[in-house]
Amino acid sequence: MLMGGPAHAGVVQDAGRTAVEQLALAWQFRLDAAISASPVAVGNQLYAGAENGNLYAIDLDTRQLRWLFHSRGGIASTPAVADGVLYFLSRDGRFHALDAASGAPLWQFRTGGEALFAAHGMYGLPLDGEPAPDPWDFYLSSPLVHGGVVYFGSSDQCVYALDARTGKPRWVYKTGGVVHSSPALAGANIVVGSWDGALYALDAASGELRWRLQTETEQKVSIALGIQASPSVDGDTVYAGSRDGHVYAVAADSGKVRWRYDAQGSWVVSTAAVDDQQVYFGTSDTGLLVALDKTSGKERYRFDTGVWTYASPLRVGDALVAASMKGEAFALDAATGRLRWRYQTEESRRDAYGIIDKASGKFDTKRLYGSAPHELYAALEHVKRLGAFAASPLWHRGQLILATEDGRLLFFTAPAGGKPGR
Repeated sequence: MLMGGPAHAGVVQDAGRTAVEQLALAWQFRLDAAISASPVAVGNQLYAGAENGNLYAIDLDTRQLRWLFHSRGGIASTPAVADGVLYFLSRDGRFHALDAASGAPLWQFRTGGEALFAAHGMYGLPLDGEPAPDPWDFYLSSPLVHGGVVYFGSSDQCVYALDARTGKPRWVYKTGGVVHSSPALAGANIVVGSWDGALYALDAASGELRWRLQTETEQKVSIALGIQASPSVDGDTVYAGSRDGHVYAVAADSGKVRWRYDAQGSWVVSTAAVDDQQVYFGTSDTGLLVALDKTSGKERYRFDTGVWTYASPLRVGDALVAASMKGEAFALDAATGRLRWRYQTEESRRDAYGIIDKASGKFDTKRLYGSAPHELYAALEHVKRLGAFAASPLWHRGQLILATEDGRLLFFTAPAGGKPGR
């Protein structure tokens, strides 16, 4: 499931020292539709959802499509696979359960509808007009499966707990905003964020509220508010980024803030990876990968990606693997932040629309946005054409798998004697 398990720790176990310097693109699979949700893999089968409404099952041995399921809306929810069943949420307003081997539908549950977060006055648009959808609201909530129950959030502001076998509701809890954050397991509770800016801890069995932490909000342009990121859990601590420009470390049993990191006003949308010493996450406008001491919240290092970094990082052996919206992927030494490997898509290197400043490596905001607020929506489409990475990296069977916003799955391996990737 998302970030590898119910705690969303984002750590690949038993990877050892990883020869990331030798990674090279081995093959790719074209879906020809935007991929925002992270793919998952079980055995020799990879599962990937796309914004064309298709869920693809790809055989990693034969490199062929094994089956395809079409939903009635785009898929921006990372699938979860448990006991031979695959679960995901679609923009068609339905939560789907499929047979993981064949793709045959088992059951579906209808939510109150899935849509982008929207607000009046967003990004300088008129306050008296219709609510404007947020173009950076890439993801739907991804399911958590635990103890025979599947948990997920919805744009209808609710968190659902369904019987994993039948799809019948166990309980429903309504928050104060859109829920595109994905639930994480914290002891006997699940923890999830909402676009009302609050982090909720709900009893996993009953759905009763155990605690609620309100982060900062602003209502003028409805930008610096909401928890879009999914929380991570490590022992007795929950880590969560917010669009209020902070990362929070919270006591899992009480919701008490242990420390808060100031991300200089930049959104933190990525789900944090957590190992035995550090917390790792990406930032939006400041374009950083940051490592913090997980106990004190003090910054250990930062790495400049140059642009928005929404994809969640992954700890693989002694490396930290991450990717940005410029179509670049990185592997850092996890302990020091030293760059060990970098890859850039051909589309990004070509930059046909000229939106990357050659000197700084950042986006040319004048070229990208123009002068009108509505240009934000067109701008993001140009960024996607760079092969942008919104989906998080996946490591499976010794290979790195990346998914692009222009519809490709990229597979990297480290062959003996191979040259470093570009």
